[in-house]
Amino acid sequence: MKIISEKRCIIGEGPIWNESEKRLYYTNGMGNEICMFDISTGELKVRPFEKGAAAFAFDRENRLIVSSFNCGVFILNDDDTTQGIYDTEKYPIKYCNDMKVGPDGRLYVGTQSGKMAGTSDATDGKLYSIDKSGNVRVLLDNISVSNGLEWSIDEKLFYHTDSVTQIIKEYAFDLESGDIKYTGRSLKVPNVDGFTIDENGNIYAACWGHGYVAVIDTKEFKIKSHMQVPVKAPSSCGFAGENMDILAITTASYQVNIEEDKNAGYTLLKKMQTRGRKPYLFG
Repeated sequence: MKIISEKRCIIGEGPIWNESEKRLYYTNGMGNEICMFDISTGELKVRPFEKGAAAFAFDRENRLIVSSFNCGVFILNDDDTTQGIYDTEKYPIKYCNDMKVGPDGRLYVGTQSGKMAGTSDATDGKLYSIDKSGNVRVLLDNISVSNGLEWSIDEKLFYHTDSVTQIIKEYAFDLESGDIKYTGRSLKVPNVDGFTIDENGNIYAACWGHGYVAVIDTKEFKIKSHMQVPVKAPSSCGFAGENMDILAITTASYQVNIEEDKNAGYTLLKKMQTRGRKPYLFG
């Protein structure tokens, strides 16, 4: 397991492979930095970004899409100017957390509640979808921390967690409409955070505070093993590399004793015997 120790993140999140650039992107949440790692050369570039980033996605023109805790969702240009992708006055998306593009080309954005953000007593976090025309829909409501979203390999199922509940739920997914419907299947996963899926339908879920990634068999919908990592607080997972056979695991140093947890905040790379799929593109 390789440890990217050039940058200790406060909360590392959002690992995503950029196929066009052959680089792994991830965010130093709370540190207001975008990290870009070239797996082949080992070069790490860090881009300051004062607005902060919670997660990333890319569109078909390779433009960087950012979900921000304070500023919603937007395209971030190379000169740090931003472009809107929806009407922010009509749709005041705030307290963004995890985000991915779905197999239908829509953006799926999860948010935290006002209660988690410390701005109200409301449990009003949401899961949104945004299409290329800027239309916004609310798919799930009354969430504390919308997190860990992923689709099955056949693209017929969608997985999502509200991290406060520590439960991953399974939904039927309609590729044309983007509608989701709860199947009735759910799984308790201790302190589940961000996750990804491999070609065999196994979900790899970071378990904050437990020092492992839970490997979940989605056919039987149960935890089949634990992948131990040398960090107490893994925060998310994503496949990367030209063969998509490297599992990138972001971690956190937030509220951690560095003397006891020396790798806290570093990003881990593990060569796998299985592969993930390349990220979907917006549009």
